[in-house]
Amino acid sequence: MIKKIGAFLACTLIATGVSSCSGVAAPGAQSGDKTVTVATVAGYDDTVAVTGLWTELLSEHGYTLQTKQVDLAAGFAGIARGDLDGYLNAWLPTTHGTYVDKYKDQLNILDKPFFDNDRLVLVTPKSMPENTISEVVNNASKYSSKIVGIEAGSGEMKILPDVLKKYNATDKLDIVAGSTPATLAALKDAAAKNKPMVATLWTPHWAFASMPIKALDDDLQGWPKPDGSYIVLSKQFASKEAEVAKWMSNFKITEEQYASLMLDVSEASSPTEGAKKWLENPDNRKAADSWFK
Repeated sequence: MIKKIGAFLACTLIATGVSSCSGVAAPGAQSGDKTVTVATVAGYDDTVAVTGLWTELLSEHGYTLQTKQVDLAAGFAGIARGDLDGYLNAWLPTTHGTYVDKYKDQLNILDKPFFDNDRLVLVTPKSMPENTISEVVNNASKYSSKIVGIEAGSGEMKILPDVLKKYNATDKLDIVAGSTPATLAALKDAAAKNKPMVATLWTPHWAFASMPIKALDDDLQGWPKPDGSYIVLSKQFASKEAEVAKWMSNFKITEEQYASLMLDVSEASSPTEGAKKWLENPDNRKAADSWFK
């Protein structure tokens, strides 16, 4: 599953320092299709799922969605300049706030989040007796005195040091940055072998449905309050393609729908194939159709 997601995001470096992946028009799309170009970030499986869903939905309405792989700072800078049309999963106000605030006067942030309970978490295999962050801190040596993290430039990894300060754990747990696919692979192995491991993740995420892992209770409330998932568009695109902006502003998804979308995408040969499977559910299709009315 991880390899499939990685293949979707693996792109060719171009001179501007931004990686590029061309979206593929769905069967039956016409040659005169309009194109929407959005940013994606390697390893952000929730964003991959949402982008795959909108790739399929926009293709049904005459558009081709293309992606460019970036880091978040470059992505929002590109949207502000109008080089990119948008990013489909900004966690606000906290996790991605520092990136968005820098360019907020040049961005069109849709008024309401399409999902409003994004949480940053630390996770362990379910077989571990520790259920809170405090309990893991008190047993740090059991966990090799380290937290296995995702990408160093992610919002979560920038916030994590402050979380450890809240738990007086700065000297007890080292943060080891890596990548989301590598972290998920290590979690899968640890859970299968009942080995102690603590890692960064977020929820909703497909891993909770496919692996025996659990989110640790944030007993001292070190993490920020839950974020909302917002679609961010360039002002030029929102003005030129007001109908698309309106469709996206109607987008709303439940936690159950979001988790199932991520799981379908993680198990499919491509994000769009996963989105098509998700849309085969009558309730999901009904919800998606309502965004275009």
